[in-house]
Amino acid sequence: MHAALATAGCDVGEASYQTIDAPPVHLIEARATTGLDQNYQPVRTPLAPDGSTLVLSTASFVLKFDRFLLPGSVSGAVGPESLCVSGDLAKQVRTYADCVNPIPLAPTYNPVQREVIFRQIEGMPGLVPGTRYVLWVLGPVDDAAPSGIRAFDGAPLADSQRVEFTVAATNPPQAMPERQPRGDFYCQQDLECIGRTPECLGEPPADPTCFPCVKGAAKLLNACAGCHSDANAAAGLNLSVAALDPTAQQFRYNRLEPLYDTAIGHAAHQTQMGERAHVGEKTPERFGRAMPLIDPGNPGNSYLLYKIIVGQSAVDPSLPADQAERLREEIERLRAAFVMGLPMPPPAFPPSFWFHPQMSPDKEVTMYVDGMDILSAWILDGAVPRDCSVPLPP
Repeated sequence: MHAALATAGCDVGEASYQTIDAPPVHLIEARATTGLDQNYQPVRTPLAPDGSTLVLSTASFVLKFDRFLLPGSVSGAVGPESLCVSGDLAKQVRTYADCVNPIPLAPTYNPVQREVIFRQIEGMPGLVPGTRYVLWVLGPVDDAAPSGIRAFDGAPLADSQRVEFTVAATNPPQAMPERQPRGDFYCQQDLECIGRTPECLGEPPADPTCFPCVKGAAKLLNACAGCHSDANAAAGLNLSVAALDPTAQQFRYNRLEPLYDTAIGHAAHQTQMGERAHVGEKTPERFGRAMPLIDPGNPGNSYLLYKIIVGQSAVDPSLPADQAERLREEIERLRAAFVMGLPMPPPAFPPSFWFHPQMSPDKEVTMYVDGMDILSAWILDGAVPRDCSVPLPP
């Protein structure tokens, strides 16, 4: 890549806000765990409007929306008040205070999919087998309310949504409480890749740190190093996390300083407005102001993800034409509000990874963990980078 081209294609620009329209938020679907796959992972299916869905007593609930959400409205502090799951079928629920004996739930937000997953809290009262429940998706009661589903620009949920379901009398024997995923998401290895890649095999046993088969967040971040490297840190961001190991004559994902020095907890240059705007804010008065490039534990407040979301890597060819058009309009609202400059990667350069399969089979599609792309999962899990050339201790 020519340096001039790389510089021209990088995301540079001034941070500014424009007036945006604010259509209300609509719930696309609500899903719940109805079974387990061959690896004993949750299988979540849409809740039928007629209330006929049988869910597991360990179930989690996934709400998918047509707009990007205000992360604070679905945070751990007030997010649980956006969803009421109750055994009282007669009660009309307008606010969470109306919810009778609600099932305690913990939310996490996935901005790439525009989804919130609510998991039951271990040690707290849970779903009772053989019992019928009602699920209410709630918007804010007024403009000042901190809880209730809102879009990133403050637009509320159009209408509260209600659907009933029944908990199955028994679970599969392998069903376990559903927890937030934890793991080595930064250096995640593709085991099938190791088995078919000659340079990963070598002398037995196979190399568990083999560079070509690292498919975790490290690979995705380093894919952006063409515009964000030591020599060309566009917008002050350096994502060059790989270096050549002269001894092994292989590249290794072993550089941690670029992320700590320029990304993790650092406010994106294009969102810096006002005093102390260089310090990343977790709960700014206006969403997008001084947004960290990577906010550990909070994908929805990580500017880097939005820069990718508005670009080619997040194109979902499976969407029907009407949904694709609405998503395009929503992405334009994001860009008008706070996602400045060119997307990542710039239009002139083809993506090196995809959040959604572009063809079948697509070897460049990002790995997923419990419905969340590996980059978002790494951020949610604390965004801790490590030296991928060193195996994790057993």
